[in-house]
Amino acid sequence: MKPKISVVVPVYNVEKYLGRCVQSLQNQTLHEIEIILVDDGSPDNSPALCDEYAGADSRVKVVHKKNGGLGMACNSGIEVATGEYIAFCDSDDWVDESMYGVMCDMAAKYGADMVFTGIRQVDQNGIETPMSEADELKVYTARKEVEMFAMDMIASSPSVGVERRVPMSAKIVLYRRAFLVENNIRFESEREFITEDLLFNLDCLSCAKTVVEVPQTFYNYFINTASLSRVIRKDRFEKIKTVFFQLLSRYKFECPEFKTRCYRLLSGYTRVALCQICVSDLPLSDKRTLIKQICNDSVWPDFRRDYPVKEMVLSHRLFQFLILNRLYLPILLIGRFKR
Repeated sequence: MKPKISVVVPVYNVEKYLGRCVQSLQNQTLHEIEIILVDDGSPDNSPALCDEYAGADSRVKVVHKKNGGLGMACNSGIEVATGEYIAFCDSDDWVDESMYGVMCDMAAKYGADMVFTGIRQVDQNGIETPMSEADELKVYTARKEVEMFAMDMIASSPSVGVERRVPMSAKIVLYRRAFLVENNIRFESEREFITEDLLFNLDCLSCAKTVVEVPQTFYNYFINTASLSRVIRKDRFEKIKTVFFQLLSRYKFECPEFKTRCYRLLSGYTRVALCQICVSDLPLSDKRTLIKQICNDSVWPDFRRDYPVKEMVLSHRLFQFLILNRLYLPILLIGRFKR
């Protein structure tokens, strides 16, 4: 029997959590499911575990490949998927048992190219934190509606406190497989772009005709707060700028707010990057050097000219004021507390 849905699971160095993820997929109320485990050259026991699951359950398919990163692993899964719909699940996360049944029903009912649900964060102690969920069922069919939905994924308007209303994660979206194939939509490498999910979803929203938001949360995003790293990448800001300029050059959204939302993304990502620098294990001299490089970057004069800084919420406006005026020491001090 042809599966209704193919769930692609990139697997890398997750032997401790893989069983929980796979079991949550096997226990779905929707039985017509194909589980595609993509072993991305994992150095631990994960490849053997993948083969064990495939041997015990005919719904499990395994792809072994050379390490290429998360985005490329997802693409490998797309290539072998046979379901009417495709979804993605990180191998250290898990989903509620009714997730894909509900999403497939919604997709079929409204003829949707994409169906979105909410997401919650769960830490190592089992403490749940809601991250995002639509307040009601929403069906977008007009091009302007779909574009505004895309804007809410890029970033919020300047006066809104939360960074974005719609999560950019591809793991909480159901995609019609024929839609991805017809439009040749694939993931970029996260080694080139730090937000490969955002680009993938915006590629989809650029040509989607029907998008549905379901006011329910099924996806459990696991975060181990006890092992959060204080090591940072010194090229983080350059990666952020790459995404910013890629958005402006890649998409032709007609929404007049498009450039403003892209600037909001730049501002928000930069604020987080600066806070990460401030609380990192880097020597103080390196922190000051990185902060100066960011504040002196040529992107900020245009930002000052084109972005309505006065409309920003107070805390964001204060931090942006420090960046635009190159006030390095206050950034270093405030960044430690804000993070």
